[in-house]
Amino acid sequence: MKYVSSAGVNVEQPGRLLRRAAGMSRHMRWQAVGALAVTVVATVARLLGPLAVAGGIDAGIAAADKAAITRAALALLGLVAVQYLAQRWSQFAVAAVGEGFLLMLRSRLFGHLTRLDMGFYGDAKTGVLVSRMTSDIEAMTEFVNEGAVLALTNLLTAVGVAVVLVVIDPPLALGLSAIIALLIAVSVVFQRQVSKAYEQVRERIGRVLAGLQEGITGVRVVQAFTQESAQASDFGRINERHFEANMTAAWAISWYFPVVALLRIVGLALVLAVGGQRVIDGGLSFGELVALLLYVNWFFEPIINLANVYNLLQAALAALAKVFSLLDERPSVVERPAAVPLAQPVAGELRLDGVTFGYGEEPVLEDISLHVPSGQRLAIVGETGAGKSTVAKLLMRFYDPDRGRVTIDGKDLRDLTFASRAGAIALIPQDGFLFNGNLGDNLRYGRPEASDREVEDVCRAMGIADWIGTLPAGLDTEVQERGSRFSAGERQLVALGRAFLADPGVVVLDEATSNLDPETEARVEGALRVLLAGRTAVVIAHRLRSAQRSDRVVMIDDGRIVADGTHDELAANHPGYRRLVEVWERGRA
Repeated sequence: MKYVSSAGVNVEQPGRLLRRAAGMSRHMRWQAVGALAVTVVATVARLLGPLAVAGGIDAGIAAADKAAITRAALALLGLVAVQYLAQRWSQFAVAAVGEGFLLMLRSRLFGHLTRLDMGFYGDAKTGVLVSRMTSDIEAMTEFVNEGAVLALTNLLTAVGVAVVLVVIDPPLALGLSAIIALLIAVSVVFQRQVSKAYEQVRERIGRVLAGLQEGITGVRVVQAFTQESAQASDFGRINERHFEANMTAAWAISWYFPVVALLRIVGLALVLAVGGQRVIDGGLSFGELVALLLYVNWFFEPIINLANVYNLLQAALAALAKVFSLLDERPSVVERPAAVPLAQPVAGELRLDGVTFGYGEEPVLEDISLHVPSGQRLAIVGETGAGKSTVAKLLMRFYDPDRGRVTIDGKDLRDLTFASRAGAIALIPQDGFLFNGNLGDNLRYGRPEASDREVEDVCRAMGIADWIGTLPAGLDTEVQERGSRFSAGERQLVALGRAFLADPGVVVLDEATSNLDPETEARVEGALRVLLAGRTAVVIAHRLRSAQRSDRVVMIDDGRIVADGTHDELAANHPGYRRLVEVWERGRA
């Protein structure tokens, strides 16, 4: 593998996950402290309610004091008002902290994904990556919006009730401790079961999304070969495993909640039986017994509520673990601390010195040495899988060689800053990719500071100004998603204009005209002549015409250079190249 993973965070380490999340959001600590403080106020106001009721019963009803009853009722109403205001503020404050964290996390994750190298993307599934940015972030959003306040409030309530029970009647609280211990033990077993289940759920939903994306993206191929049933069957198996993971979680939930409800009734019965005897004996007032019953009921209520939000919490923790795992991916292609910019102007002289490289254990290129003088147009040809596209990837520094070095103007690419390498070498892929936005922004993509005048000059030089003039809004024309508004040839013309505006010293072309009809190809070739004038060009040639137009042709076979010369020389003198030419010509016939 060509990337390094340091992932090790998992859902079974919630403390580590939360500490890491807290470390990432240190800038929000005072906002979080404020949210916690107002939640404590709301919880304390609620916990004081039964004491007000007890005072009204003992000092008011039992003593036949109407004024005491009124005071107790007003105190209870005041506590309710404080609880309402504080709880409303708490809901907003906790949500603001959570959404602020997710805002930061989404931005950091997307920025990290754009910096990972091609080795990572060669192994990663797009559907799984999209799942991290969508369903996983959505799981955390759901907890922030629905579960965070409920979890925090009920946790504080459970702790507060336990403290009050000990204060009011320590012996009775000690008797309840056995039921509480059993409740905790049951909750731990439930937590372990549902934790594993939801880890599987989060993993398998990523596979469901990957299968869904693959089936929809390749629907034309599926229908062309009438494989609808087979594709649906494959997706059904993936979906079935996702269903099984959800049912495992549902089984844990189905036994846990009835057990908690049963323990709640047992606790209330214990307080009523023991506390009632103590009231009769004079060791406990009737008001205190009522307060104890309310508190015991409240103790089980937050436990049940916490179990209700546990699903959301587990889903959020599992999603957070997945996101952190992705953030822990480290690219193998990095900018060295001592990297320097390439000297200007760029001459464009390229060398591969003893380069060996493989995507896995087996080398794709082996001990390749190649010199491309400044200004030369070199075509690289070979059978599919020979390694010609790998040369282009090494020149772009999408990968680093396992052995040897790749240089431009005598400088190893690994010793150059990313920005200077990108400014010196431009890639023109087979399909010109356009980003959502307008045409002018796409042309400026490699040089955002370019003025409108410079963009217009490039369009005229490339021979595309007239075409742009026919568009409804000229350079402000929206290209739509992936440039779907334009044809393949028009997208390629924009890609060439983008490269010309960036003014690189070297252009790497992955057969920029191979997917075009003859008329469009002629237009693109005219633009290419302008782009490549005075520049070094390396063409990954899939067709004979590109090799014929080049100054020099290199043939690669099984990861090695087996021929080097002009097209005419190799066609006349090299059997392997001549055989390749014959194959090309038969394909044109």
